[in-house]
Amino acid sequence: MCMVVRKKQLITFIMTVLMFHLSFIAFREEYFVGFLKIQRYAAIALVGLVFININAFIKKENCLINIILILLSVSVGYSSWMNKDLSGYGLINIIFSVVKTVAPLIALEYACEVKEEKTAIRVLFACTLIYCFIADVHGFSTGFIGQNKSNLLLGNKFNLSYLHIFSVALYANICEEKTKKVNTTLIVLWGIAFFIAITSTCTTAAVACGLFAVLYLFQEKFEKIILNPIVAIVLILFCDSLLFINSAILTWGPINSFIVNFLHEDTTLTGRMMIYQNVLKLLMMNPWFGFGAENNYTMSHTVAMGMNTQNGLADIIVSYGVVGACLILLLMVVSLLKRKEDYSRSYMALMYTFIIVSMVEITLGNYFLITLALLAFVENGNRSN
Repeated sequence: MCMVVRKKQLITFIMTVLMFHLSFIAFREEYFVGFLKIQRYAAIALVGLVFININAFIKKENCLINIILILLSVSVGYSSWMNKDLSGYGLINIIFSVVKTVAPLIALEYACEVKEEKTAIRVLFACTLIYCFIADVHGFSTGFIGQNKSNLLLGNKFNLSYLHIFSVALYANICEEKTKKVNTTLIVLWGIAFFIAITSTCTTAAVACGLFAVLYLFQEKFEKIILNPIVAIVLILFCDSLLFINSAILTWGPINSFIVNFLHEDTTLTGRMMIYQNVLKLLMMNPWFGFGAENNYTMSHTVAMGMNTQNGLADIIVSYGVVGACLILLLMVVSLLKRKEDYSRSYMALMYTFIIVSMVEITLGNYFLITLALLAFVENGNRSN
């Protein structure tokens, strides 16, 4: 029996490490030549572990989530295949893209089924801290943090800042296991995340830090509201369509003052409003299945005149189309319903933080998917392994 437990822990450890490096780490090529090839081997290893342990994925209670995952995989693959001429991607690269998208849910579903959620969370937290530390040291020692926003070790200021925020949410969940909502370490981690966001001039991440703190600390006051999946869907649709429908809201006194005086931005939101004028045209070019994630940058740059759509829902539609977006929203609904009685407050706060910030940032990607996986498969409180 002891050997079985150790085997499950080891498999959980390996799957979590593979998933983390697949979905959340993207070294710039000049810093780690060949990392993309390593990621492809990691994807093969993860798929192999899934087939070896297939019995853990055919449980009745996860049937609906697995059906959605299969449909999402098909949708993501189809989007890439239909637009392979744009990217030059072959079948192997397309399969890699699919595995990269669904990896967070696969790894955490396995951990849940073998009752090793705590192992997965601790491994995720350790990986996050290690990479945050390495990236911070590199960024400050080279002077790239705050100066060269796209030449950081892990890519850009967005990747670095949101990795820090993710570490805060993970540790907050660990505190929940010990029935402690806040402690000194959590405050320090939050302070570091906010400091990195400010020094790297990632304004959206700084706002996200504040939102997460408020949503985590005062969640009980609006608990019944946020547990309703309809509220989450309406909030996404409202937030992500607001600036497309009425940009005049930015000229309203309180909002204008917040943007200009507190965030030190202009009312075009660093050029976002000009991008939004072109995004609607981009969305209508291939609305149902999008252009594939690997073509997102090319299409956003060519049509919307930006590096991305600067909008969470629009970003998903450009990559996976309306079909893919609907499947991700359905996944969110199922995740909320699955843990309605014993959900993690930290992951609930993180999910709503990403939803609100998605109004002006692409926060409904891999970080959002792993947050949904954490909501679905990790409970609040102690569970004996």
